[in-house]
Amino acid sequence: MLGLRISRLVHATLAGGGLALTTGCPSGGQDTDTDTDTDSTGTDGDSDDPTTTVTPTTDPPPPPPPPVDVTPPQLIAVEFIDPQILRLTFTEAIAPVDDVNPKRFRLSVGRYQKNDYYDDYRRTIYSDPEQYNHQQYCKEVCYDYGYCYYQCYYGPTLELDPLDVLADAYNPAQVVLLLTQPATTNLCNLINAISGDPERPAGLLLHYADGGAAQITDLVGIPLASFGASWVKEGNNPFMYVDDLKFPELNPFLPIPCPFEMPVPPP
Repeated sequence: MLGLRISRLVHATLAGGGLALTTGCPSGGQDTDTDTDTDSTGTDGDSDDPTTTVTPTTDPPPPPPPPVDVTPPQLIAVEFIDPQILRLTFTEAIAPVDDVNPKRFRLSVGRYQKNDYYDDYRRTIYSDPEQYNHQQYCKEVCYDYGYCYYQCYYGPTLELDPLDVLADAYNPAQVVLLLTQPATTNLCNLINAISGDPERPAGLLLHYADGGAAQITDLVGIPLASFGASWVKEGNNPFMYVDDLKFPELNPFLPIPCPFEMPVPPP
């Protein structure tokens, strides 16, 4: 009976708020003091994404410009493709040649002479190929008693001047030079006879003079440099002599092979 009164008193006191009292441990012996605080980090409604990237306000730099071509074209080969046509080969593609003046070019038979006994005698001689460019005509003549021989004579000389400059149909680094007359076998016989001695070089040579608008250029307008221009400027002079020098101004020195040689008839 007494215990019932104490229990009621305790409950009544607690209900009135005047006493803080515990009457024993909760069942199971477990500690009811649990950490009910929650971590509010990241739960305050902030939706910013730290991985978001910002679009750049400037474009990337442009690529570097291509290198500027400052190298002039060079002639590296001259050859006959027909008795009346020369083909010129350059180190790079050539601009259209429709307006190129063919008189910028001139052919010569060039020889270097020196005296083996007098070393101070040296000379380069240029001659107009027309002097040697003529057809040779031969016929067999026989006598009644059976003796025969070839009688030969030469026709009129033929000019060998550049007539027109044309682009090659297949190779942009090549140019075609049309001549006024074909190169004859007689000219080739002479050229091949005087060529081949390294001590006294000789051959059929091409000369060129640059300058002005009607000249050879590459695709960006860089002109072909002159070679042997003094002979071009001599105009109609059939001979030119240069003492103490070996083919001045002729760089490159490119003797033109003359493949139209014809064997000389037997006597």
